[in-house]
Amino acid sequence: MIDGPAAAYSANTTNPASAMSALGGLGSDAFLKLLVAQLRYQNPLQPTDPSTMLAQTAQFTTVETLQSLANMQRELMAFHEAVGAMGMIGHHVTAVGFDGKAVVGTVEKVRFAPEGILLTVDGVEVPLSSVMEASAGASTPDPAPAPDTDDPESQPQPPID
Repeated sequence: MIDGPAAAYSANTTNPASAMSALGGLGSDAFLKLLVAQLRYQNPLQPTDPSTMLAQTAQFTTVETLQSLANMQRELMAFHEAVGAMGMIGHHVTAVGFDGKAVVGTVEKVRFAPEGILLTVDGVEVPLSSVMEASAGASTPDPAPAPDTDDPESQPQPPID
């Protein structure tokens, strides 16, 4: 299991519809109740074939295992997304704010909220999913123009003793 912010984010981003069983929305308890009812009310002259029942049980176990793997993969993806977001602190980003306007600046902090991961960029919160560009380090002003080699005053002067 994953603990901390990633677990909180993962719990908030799990889609309830995707967590439903592939057995038409039946959970394991409902499946077992249905199986017991099927056995209880079967025709004694035509009992259920044991190999069919074993195949159904194996199929159910396979579906449960796949669901468990899918849940673990969702948690792992949420963890990677959280680590990636935290790694953006101090980086220069361009994102789209909640108001639809471009937000350009340095990521100051990361917050895990029910609506997802939010970055604070120069005091403005933006969703991680709205980041369009990121670069290493904080933004820097344009470098000074290179000195003109034809101008004698722009040439370095020797120190005066």
